[in-house]
Amino acid sequence: MSERASPQESTVTAGINWEHLPAAALTAATGVGALSVIWLPLPLFALWQTMHERSTAIVITLALIVVCAVVGGWWNRRRTHRVRYALLGEGLRIRRGLCFWHEIVLPRNRVQHLDLERGPIERHLGLATLVIHTAGTRMNAVRLTGLSEQRALALRDALLPNENGLSDDAV
Repeated sequence: MSERASPQESTVTAGINWEHLPAAALTAATGVGALSVIWLPLPLFALWQTMHERSTAIVITLALIVVCAVVGGWWNRRRTHRVRYALLGEGLRIRRGLCFWHEIVLPRNRVQHLDLERGPIERHLGLATLVIHTAGTRMNAVRLTGLSEQRALALRDALLPNENGLSDDAV
């Protein structure tokens, strides 16, 4: 499996054609990762202000905010780059993880309903989140974030029960 595959490419592993998230998902992940951690140095500002002059404490805090934003953005981008999914005959497989792979298999006959979510950033970048609600109590909703709107709609339609005998087996 190519570690440096472009987000538009597919990776074939063990006969499964894994799809990558689009480049816009990496952009969104970088921004969200950066914004989610910039607050971390702020509680230390009061401590530094007692130990240093106010201007020095401000400079230290701002430097740490920048460092946290860069590291948070890089980490979330890297994490998103490692997300793979594959639509197979039996359902959907999702593979995620940096150090440890986590693979989720969602059988088509366990899907209860599907939702598409689009926040303001996702709408601006042409992305959507597919939420798959399944029967059962453990992991009863799985989110696949960062799909292009067209691909999210196609996956939603493909996972819906149809007239070919692929329907819910619940009573």
